Amino acid sequence: MSLRLIVETGDRKQRFPLVEGSNSLGSSPSCAVRVIHPSVSRRHALIRVQDNRAEIEDQGSRNGTRIAGRRLEAGRSEPLTVGDRLALGGVTATLEEVSEKDLQPAVMFPARSSDLSSPDPEGGAATASVGTARMFALQRLPDLLSHLTRRSGMVSMAQAVGAALFETLPCLSVEVASVDSDGILFSARHDEVDPAFAHSAVATNDRVVVKAALVHPSHARSYAPLVETGALLIQLAADSEPQLSPPVSPPEAPHPLPEPPTVVSAVRKIYADANRVSQGDVSVLIRGASGTGKEVLARYLHAASPRSQLPFVALNCAALPRDLLESELFGIEQGVATGVAPRPGKFEMASGGTLFLDEIGDMALGTQARILRVLQEGEVYRLGGQEPRTADVRVVAASHRDIDAMLQDGSFRSDLYHRIADWTVVIPSLVERRADIPNLAAFFLAREVERRGLRVAGISKGAMELLENYDWPGNIRQLEREMARAALFLERGELLESAHLQEAIRNTEPREALSLKDRLEQVEHREIQQALAQQSWNVSAAARDLKMGLSTLYRRMRELGIEQPD
Repeated sequence: MSLRLIVETGDRKQRFPLVEGSNSLGSSPSCAVRVIHPSVSRRHALIRVQDNRAEIEDQGSRNGTRIAGRRLEAGRSEPLTVGDRLALGGVTATLEEVSEKDLQPAVMFPARSSDLSSPDPEGGAATASVGTARMFALQRLPDLLSHLTRRSGMVSMAQAVGAALFETLPCLSVEVASVDSDGILFSARHDEVDPAFAHSAVATNDRVVVKAALVHPSHARSYAPLVETGALLIQLAADSEPQLSPPVSPPEAPHPLPEPPTVVSAVRKIYADANRVSQGDVSVLIRGASGTGKEVLARYLHAASPRSQLPFVALNCAALPRDLLESELFGIEQGVATGVAPRPGKFEMASGGTLFLDEIGDMALGTQARILRVLQEGEVYRLGGQEPRTADVRVVAASHRDIDAMLQDGSFRSDLYHRIADWTVVIPSLVERRADIPNLAAFFLAREVERRGLRVAGISKGAMELLENYDWPGNIRQLEREMARAALFLERGELLESAHLQEAIRNTEPREALSLKDRLEQVEHREIQQALAQQSWNVSAAARDLKMGLSTLYRRMRELGIEQPD
């Protein structure tokens, strides 16, 4: 544990880690704890720390230093304990204990251009952020490798690399130039920065020169390997360009993944399959627990489809009683009830586009029969209406319920199931895709603080460990709401720390460290289980999907304890 001083000036809180030895406190730029306030002297006090114990000494300040209302004698040291309240002139401060991990960033949010234009000459060189490098590696590197496999060419790769470096690293500018033609392939810079502050990381090979200008020399040193990686990718793209074959139209790129991109192979495969399925008009059933992102996948299917320019209409079937649900689905004519105006239903509103029926498993059997007729006939009758209306929609349905059990007990119609489930997919829970938690948490927090017009530093290692350790019964939706709640307690420039998280998350028992064998078996178990579920437990079809021999799959199912549910 370490010690930290929380200084309150008005409604703003500043947190200053205290180092071993002397920590000067005052309004002077040279002070380790710099508090800018009219009542704080330039050299107000000195806090000494040794072996996690602290003492404070007033330095002859104009307005004095007080502990619990008692004014300290200038030049005399007194012990300072965790929880002590100080008065530094008109400013209050509290000593607190903090985990070392909460002082270290796991994810560092990139600074805005306005923050880069005026480096603090008193602040020293900033340390490079592991979170920033992780953002480059996990969010942008897969796309760059995809460029390479598509053989999209040197120019395209240079532009993709330049954009990735500029958008993920704290760069003042990025420039990519061709060695052969001496031409600029990519250039981006913050207009308002002062070039005098720039420190360059440069990578050169026989194809390109990549130059990234950064704020601090430590950044230039730390991020140099990423700049070199970018230059190497451009070189590989140039070397792989076909020289003699006639030009051909490049294959259409898959629709971009939703933000933030997943790093879990099973989820990436779901979206790759969804990109293919979107090109046809087959119906889709998305299964998975509440909050796993079923509507996100439904919107992706619509956005990637030829229907993308037409409406996407969503309806939660569990939120309405039967009569109101049917009027929402099919519409209603005037005169059905007193004071009711005619209005179209969701089938009409989604005409030509996609209709997303969330929680379709909560629908009454009578409503299921009416939906089946609409899907079979391609037309809908409003409640109380006599004339059919065109219902050219693609239906994407979703449910967290066990549809297989509902088919067996008769609470879900089998004919409707076969009409809406041409392609069935199971979205894994957040616990099954823990590797996505850092990206999701950073994305949700950054979005929330941007809405509030607040710039924060990122997420600490201590907080990230707790987020990755928690089981998230509410899945991605719960993580999103937790980041929105925690953002309300952050001050400008702070890291989100363990203390900002809810008690249930802070008190989770740490997970046991698994051996590599155990971790591989967990992944294999999840992949096999998902393949079987997607093929309705047709083991032969699942073996083909997994590219395994049938006997091998049966053997691994026995060894991993995978059994078909009753």
